[in-house]
Amino acid sequence: MMRYLLLSLLLFATQATVIAKTNVALNKPYTLSHPPNYPYCTDGGDTTDLTDGVGYDPKGTTLWTQKGTVGWAVGAQFKTIDIDLQTECNLHEVTFQTAADARTQGTFPLAVMVFTSNDATSYQYAGELINEAVDQSTYIVHTYKLTNLDTSGRYVRLLVVRGGFYVFCSEIEVFGTKSTTTNSTAGMTADETIEFAQKRSPLLRQFNSSLTLFGQAFDFLARYDESHPTAVKRSLSQLKILRNLLNQRVESEIVDFRRGIPFTKLDLQICQVIGKFLQTIGSPPLAVSATNPWKHHLPFDLGGSAPVNLLATLQGEWAELCWNVTNATPEPMELDFSITGLPSEAISVQQTIFVEAFGFRTRADALMPLTTSLTLSPGITSQIWLTIDTRNLLPGDYRGELVLKGHGNLIRSPIRFKVSQIPFPNTAEFDVNTFGYMHWPLPKADLYGTAQNMHEHYMNNHMIVSSYLPHPRVNANGDPIGPMDFTMLDQYMAKLPNAKRWTLFMGFEWDHRKMYPRDDDPKRKKIFQQWLREVIAHLKAKGLSYDNFNFLWVDEPSQERIIEIFAPSTKALREVDPKAQVWIDVTGNNTEESISKHPDLADIWCPGSDKIHWEFWKDKTFWYYDSASEKSKSPTSHYRHKLWLAFKSGATGNAFWTYTDDADPWDDYAGTPSYGVIYDNPNGQVISSKRLEAYRAGIEDYQLCLMVRKAVLAAAQAGHSTHPKVREAEDTLSDYLKHLDQLRTDEAWSEIAHVKLINLLEAISDLPNQ
Repeated sequence: MMRYLLLSLLLFATQATVIAKTNVALNKPYTLSHPPNYPYCTDGGDTTDLTDGVGYDPKGTTLWTQKGTVGWAVGAQFKTIDIDLQTECNLHEVTFQTAADARTQGTFPLAVMVFTSNDATSYQYAGELINEAVDQSTYIVHTYKLTNLDTSGRYVRLLVVRGGFYVFCSEIEVFGTKSTTTNSTAGMTADETIEFAQKRSPLLRQFNSSLTLFGQAFDFLARYDESHPTAVKRSLSQLKILRNLLNQRVESEIVDFRRGIPFTKLDLQICQVIGKFLQTIGSPPLAVSATNPWKHHLPFDLGGSAPVNLLATLQGEWAELCWNVTNATPEPMELDFSITGLPSEAISVQQTIFVEAFGFRTRADALMPLTTSLTLSPGITSQIWLTIDTRNLLPGDYRGELVLKGHGNLIRSPIRFKVSQIPFPNTAEFDVNTFGYMHWPLPKADLYGTAQNMHEHYMNNHMIVSSYLPHPRVNANGDPIGPMDFTMLDQYMAKLPNAKRWTLFMGFEWDHRKMYPRDDDPKRKKIFQQWLREVIAHLKAKGLSYDNFNFLWVDEPSQERIIEIFAPSTKALREVDPKAQVWIDVTGNNTEESISKHPDLADIWCPGSDKIHWEFWKDKTFWYYDSASEKSKSPTSHYRHKLWLAFKSGATGNAFWTYTDDADPWDDYAGTPSYGVIYDNPNGQVISSKRLEAYRAGIEDYQLCLMVRKAVLAAAQAGHSTHPKVREAEDTLSDYLKHLDQLRTDEAWSEIAHVKLINLLEAISDLPNQ
C-alpha cells in the first residue's frame, strides 16, 4: 500500500516469540450461519473451501470469481463462520484472506471478530482481524492477521461484519499447537457474541476510519523525510503513541459526520500532530491556493493544482471555483470570509466536507453552505467552494476577491471569470432521470429545496413508483365500477412543478396488482387496458402531451421478463393507444440479438453503458444508464464523463442510480451504503456534492457541444464551411470526442474543453449570416 504505512507497521510492531506455525484448522470442518449466495464463486465446495489450505490463485481470475472462494452478497450484516478444530488447541494466530476493489463495489469487511470456545457454548473474545488500513480503491488481495494470541479452544468463531455490499473469503488459517490440558472459562453464549459484535461495531467503524487517517498522515510525512528528518521523526513518535491509544479504545464516540474529518477526538490529535509538524518546519499558519475544483483532494494535501486560466461560461450556465485553505497550526482556526467585487445574488459559498465512502475511502465531496465564517481543523487543508449562477448576470468580465481574516491573518485571493454574450437555453435539451423519489427521507424533509435543487441541476424527467398510482376499481368480472382515485398521483406530481416528463413505474415484476396480461387469465388484460384508458385520459386532462409521460412495466427486465411481462404489456398499451409511450432500461442478460426480436417494445430505450454501442439504437430514441454511482466515484471521470459519452453516442438522455435513496448519506456504515449525490445540513435542508455539480457541468458540456455542432452546420449553410474558425470548431469537437479517455485521467480536461468550445462558438457566431 503506502510506503510510510509499511514503515509505521514496523515501527509499531512488538517483539514476539518465534513459534513454529502449524495450521490446526487445515481440512477441519466448519459451519456457516448464512448460505453463500454470490453467484460467481458459490458452488458445492463452499463447505470445505475455507480450510482446505488452498488460497487465492494469483494466476487465475479475480478472487471473487474463483470457485475456491466463499462469497455473500448483501443480506444480513452479521455472519458467523464456526470452525471445529476437533481438539483443544493453544492458539497463536488467525488469518483471513479476502479481496477488495471499490471500483466494482467490492470492499473488505467492516470487522472480523475472533472468538474461541472449548465447548461451542461459552465463547471468549480473542481480537479483531481487520486491524490495518489497506487501500481498497483498486483491486487488491490481502490476508489479515491476528497475531500474538494467548488463548485456547477447540472452536474458533469468526464473526464477519459486512462493510459494503459483499463479503469474500478464500482461506482461513488458525495457527497453534494441540493442548495437553482442558480449560474451561465462563464467557458469552453464541447469541451474545452477536450482541457483542453489534455493540462493538461502531467502535470498530471508528477504529478503521482512524487507521485510514493514520495512513494519510504517514503518507504526508513521507514527503518530508529527506528535507526535515528530525521533525518527521518527532511526529512519527507522536503518532506511535496515538496508535497505541487507538488499540486501547473500548468505547465509540458520538460523531457528527456533517462536520467531516476529524471525526473523533483521536482523529483530532492526529491532525494536531500534522499541524504541529507544519508549524515546526516554518509553514505559514494560514495558506490559501486556488485549485482545480475537480481534483481529488485529501485532508493533508497542501497547496493547489492549476485551475483553468480563465473560467468562462455561457450566459445562464453555472460555474465553480475552489480554493485549498490550510491551517498549519496545532489548534482550530476560526476565520471570517467575504466575497468582494461580485454580485452577491450570483455567488454562493460552501465548504467541502470530507466524507467516507464504504471501504474507508476519504472524499472531499459534500458542499456545506457557509454564511460569513468557517472553522479549519488543525493540520487540515479544507476547501472553499464557490458556485456562480450566471442566469441573471450580464455578459462581460467579472473580477472580485475572496477575503479571509482571522488569527492575525489577512489573505486576499483574486476571482475572475467571463460570462459570454451567447445565452445558454432556458431549458436544456438533454433528458435526465436520476430517480429522485420524493418519498425518501431527504426529499421528504425538504420538499421545496429538493424540487428546486433537481430543477437547477437539469433533472427534468421524474419517475413515479406504483404505490402512488391509482388502483383499478372493478367488479369480479373485471368491469369498471367507478372512477379511480388519482389523489396520490396528483399530489406527487404537484411536488415537482418543473417536470418535463413523467415515467409511471408499474413494478410488474412483483405482480402486486395482478394486472399485467397473461394468456391464462384474460381478465387481467381487460382490467389492465381499462386502467390504461383512465390513466391516459387523466394525464391528458392535466395538460400533458404524449411526450410528457410514459410507462415502465419492469425495471431492468431480463430476457425472460421481456418475453413474459414487458412485451405483452406494451402490446396491450398499443391496442389501447398507439401514441402512448414506453420507457425501458436494457441491462443484464439482454443481447443485441435478443432485444432485436422486439423492435416495438419501447419508444425510449435506455441501455446500460456496456450496451450503448449496439447498432440497434441507431434509428431509435435512446438514452443510456449506469447504476453504481456511489460517493467514491470521480466527479469528472465518472459523473461528467457520462454526458460526453452520451453526446458521442448520440444518446438524448441519461439515467443513473441515484439522486437520493433511503440510506444515511453521511455514513455508509450505518446500514447499506448510499448511492445518492445529495446530503442534508443540520436543519434537514438538501445540499449538493461535488459529484452532482460535476454532473450538471456535464449536462452543460453536452448542450454546448450540441450548440457548436449546430453552429458549424449553420455556418456551412451560410457559405462559411471553409472559414478557419468553422473548420477549427468542427475539428476541435471531433478531436475531443475521439479522446474521451483523457477525461478519465485528466481532471482539468473537461473544463479546458468547455472554455475552448465557448471561444470557438463565439467566433463562429460573429460570422455574417450570408
